[in-house]
Amino acid sequence: MFKIKRPVFIGLLVLLLVFTGYLNHHFTQQAQIKSSRDYQNHELEEMARNLELRDTEDQLVLDPTDHVDIIETAIDEESEVLETMYSDALKDTKNYFVEYRLSRDKLRATLVDRLQEIINNENTSEAVRADAQREIIKLGNNSEIELQIEGLIKSKGYDDAIVFLTNKDIKVVVSAPELNEQDMVKILEIVKSETDFDTKDIKIMKKQ
Repeated sequence: MFKIKRPVFIGLLVLLLVFTGYLNHHFTQQAQIKSSRDYQNHELEEMARNLELRDTEDQLVLDPTDHVDIIETAIDEESEVLETMYSDALKDTKNYFVEYRLSRDKLRATLVDRLQEIINNENTSEAVRADAQREIIKLGNNSEIELQIEGLIKSKGYDDAIVFLTNKDIKVVVSAPELNEQDMVKILEIVKSETDFDTKDIKIMKKQ
């Protein structure tokens, strides 16, 4: 019977282990490379998809054939939010004047940022860019008028006041337990001295 000497047998085992280890390393490396390539391909596909979505969004925003006027939509949204802030004066809200003044100013800043993005976009037409610039100036003027009216109302002895000015109307909330006819006349005179709104477009509400 043929016998393999122990040293030779051990040598064969070593060679077999080395060969097995090499194969295992080789296949593991191949799997890692494939996994890495698959991941890179996935990342590239995601980047391409995001770019396509961004381009589509730009086209939706700036396409001159789109019947939606983006600037008017943004201004209308502002009016709706300010209307909600005015209506919330009916609720038992603590620190109403502080919180909603901050909310109003933050809303304006966000709207200005949106308009600025339209101005800075190279795909924006000159006409749309000019409209956006005019709206930014108008928003700045509105903020100044609001602060002016608030200051004048407080100078009449009222604890606090907040004004919400839009292109359509002006709303005033005054910190007072009651507003009689004389109070209403005083506040109306202040608002009319600073704006061109008719009486029907001026809303006044008390907030205790």
